[in-house]
Amino acid sequence: MLKRNGKREETFINIEASMTGNLKFNSPVNLKISGKFEGELETEGTLIIGEEADVKAKIIKGENITVLGTVKGDIVCSKRLQIFAPAKVTGNIQAPILVVNEGAMLKGHCQVPIKDVKSEFKKHPEKKE
Repeated sequence: MLKRNGKREETFINIEASMTGNLKFNSPVNLKISGKFEGELETEGTLIIGEEADVKAKIIKGENITVLGTVKGDIVCSKRLQIFAPAKVTGNIQAPILVVNEGAMLKGHCQVPIKDVKSEFKKHPEKKE
């Protein structure tokens, strides 16, 4: 983690080449995959799977994940998963917030925990005016 003028800057890594293996980041990073990736992927921070990306993973774990490319494998997201056109996702998904935009393709089972949604309503009750 770099600091500039007392503010925290997150690291950004763009993978454009083909890679095979297991990637695990223990510190928050902004990671973008633009090429081919095969293996397991675990990140903290933001993960973007670019429009030209082709990812084949046993599992992808992350906090905030955005998919624009092709993914074959399971995705476990701890915060927010967004799937935008022209994405093609084949695999099971688990995320507390799931956004699938028009034109994106998703084939698999989705788990969106209801318990977390109810707790959000308790935290922010509607104000009566």
